[in-house]
Amino acid sequence: MKNNLLNINNLLMNYSISIILPVLNEINSLKKTLTILNKIKLNKEFIIIYSEKLTSKFVKQEINKLKIKYKNLNLYKQIRPYVGGAIDLGISKSKKSHIVIMASDMETNPNELKKMTNISVKNINSIISADRWITKKGFDNYGIVKFFANFIFQKLLKILFDYNILDFTFAYRIYPKKALKGYRIKELRHGFALEILLTPMRRGFDVVTVPVKWQKRVEGNSSITLKSYLSYMKVLLRSL
Repeated sequence: MKNNLLNINNLLMNYSISIILPVLNEINSLKKTLTILNKIKLNKEFIIIYSEKLTSKFVKQEINKLKIKYKNLNLYKQIRPYVGGAIDLGISKSKKSHIVIMASDMETNPNELKKMTNISVKNINSIISADRWITKKGFDNYGIVKFFANFIFQKLLKILFDYNILDFTFAYRIYPKKALKGYRIKELRHGFALEILLTPMRRGFDVVTVPVKWQKRVEGNSSITLKSYLSYMKVLLRSL
C-alpha cells in the first residue's frame, strides 16, 4: 500500500497538463470553465486561442483580464482557420507533459477533467478519451437527427478500424505530448477530432475511454456547418 502511494506521488511530480481552450465569444462559459479547472491540483497551464476576426473586442478585453487573474494562462491569436487551426496552434505552444483538448463552451464538461486526469496519471503513455456512447445517458438535448447520424457514423468507424472505442469524434481528450509531438493537423474543420485520434493510434498509442455526458451549450452559437460534417468524411477517406 505504501509503495503504491509512493509510485502515485512520483507520477504526480512528473505529470503536468497544458489545457487548450479555443474561444470565439462564449466568455461567460470560458470563465466558468477556468474556475472549475483551476481547482484541479496539478501542475497546469491554460492556453487560450482566440480569433482576431471572429472574437469581439469586448471578449478580447475580458480574456486579457483573465491573464491577470490566472498567472498560468497564455493567450494566443489564431493563425490557421477553424477549430482545428486553433488546436494545432495550442499544441505547438504547449509546455507540459500532457495536452488536454476541450472546448470553452461547457459542451465538454470541465467537471469531468479531474476524473480523466486521475486515469491519465495511472496510464501515463495512453490517450484518455471522453466517450459519450459508453452509457445510455451520454447526450442531453443533442437533437434526434444529429444523434442518429452520430450513431451511424460511429458504427461505421468501428467496423472500418476495429478499435475498442465507441466515440471517435468527441474532441475531449488528454494526450501524452509525445503522441502529438511534431504533428501538424491537416483537417482544420471539426474532422480534426477524428484525425488526431486515428493518427497516434496508428503510431501505437493506446486509448483509454472514460464515460462522460454531453450537454448543449447555453452561450454562443455552434460553428458546425455542413462543411464541418463533410470534414469527418474527408479524414475517413484519407485514413482508409
